[in-house]
Amino acid sequence: MSASSTIRAAIIDDHEAIRLGVGAALQQHTAGHVRVVSSHENVDDFLADEVEADVVMLDLSLGDDTDPKENVERLAEVGYRILVYSIADNMYLVRRALAGGADGVCRKAEPIAQTIEALEAVANGQMVLSQEILGAIESDTSYVAASLGPRERQVLSLYVAGLEIPEVAQQLYITENSVKEYLKRIRVKYTQVNRPANNKLELFRRAIEDGIIPPVERRG
Repeated sequence: MSASSTIRAAIIDDHEAIRLGVGAALQQHTAGHVRVVSSHENVDDFLADEVEADVVMLDLSLGDDTDPKENVERLAEVGYRILVYSIADNMYLVRRALAGGADGVCRKAEPIAQTIEALEAVANGQMVLSQEILGAIESDTSYVAASLGPRERQVLSLYVAGLEIPEVAQQLYITENSVKEYLKRIRVKYTQVNRPANNKLELFRRAIEDGIIPPVERRG
């Protein structure tokens, strides 16, 4: 998506004041660059309306008590990019949303300018996780890391950075079979702590969550 394109944003939040207020603020501060195309109080109603949107701003705690991971998965399955827009004070729920495939997290307490930056980044295929969110995840005592060894962290960082298995092997002076075995072990370790990573994108998200690679920088 080009910088001049209009971003179609949808809001899913069970508080009417948030839906109306954020919608008005986005349109006022972007001169139409961000257009709010719908607002709903739950995922079921949103999906039923088959809204055409580039980014869905999704609250973590909806009034119907649905699981953030399941909500994100349902939205991602039909092609939406998802920016979690929440007070984000419950790291368990934040991790659930990230595990489901959320493209970013933005706190409601942040200035509207940062929210707009996050929307633009997610619309352009980037992942948005602030150092504040990452720090909160790391300091959460209920969070269980995968305890990867130094070589496993090296393999993972190179692999999720875009290198293919033969290139990882060449970089680390090991065999391709060794790389495959490391990746297998890494996936097992993530599964053991209830943070499965069945494909490369999920491994990328786990690497960000564990601080192995930094989050994708927002574009200016």
